[in-house]
Amino acid sequence: MIVTHTTEIPVLWSHLDANGHVNNGVYQAYLDEARMQALEKIGFSIREMRENLVGPVVLKAELNYHKPLNHPDSVRIETGFRDMTVVRGTVLQNMYRVSDGVLVCEAIFSALFFDFAKKRPWKIPKHFFDQLTTA
Repeated sequence: MIVTHTTEIPVLWSHLDANGHVNNGVYQAYLDEARMQALEKIGFSIREMRENLVGPVVLKAELNYHKPLNHPDSVRIETGFRDMTVVRGTVLQNMYRVSDGVLVCEAIFSALFFDFAKKRPWKIPKHFFDQLTTA
């Protein structure tokens, strides 16, 4: 995977489930945040997406959980993009515990960019597309 962005997120006590580790649904939230930060890094801001009524939509999510996360700790998420076309692509993400560097989750997302006003796929502007395919 070619890493385009690295995000670090603290594990909050409120993220824990009854078993005392991070709930699997919270992993999704961490991965969502990291994907949006990766887009922000290339200048594709959330504000701009909202103003233009466009944005990414996950079509398929595949998560492989390897190790638990606990509080207090943090996660480091590496995000990369592959198989990009002008409307869709694949996002690869690896999540590591900061305390020991152990891989805790691998994720693959199939996604597209969507025009919410027109209710159809949206073509990524060339300057963003070029950054996603060369990163």
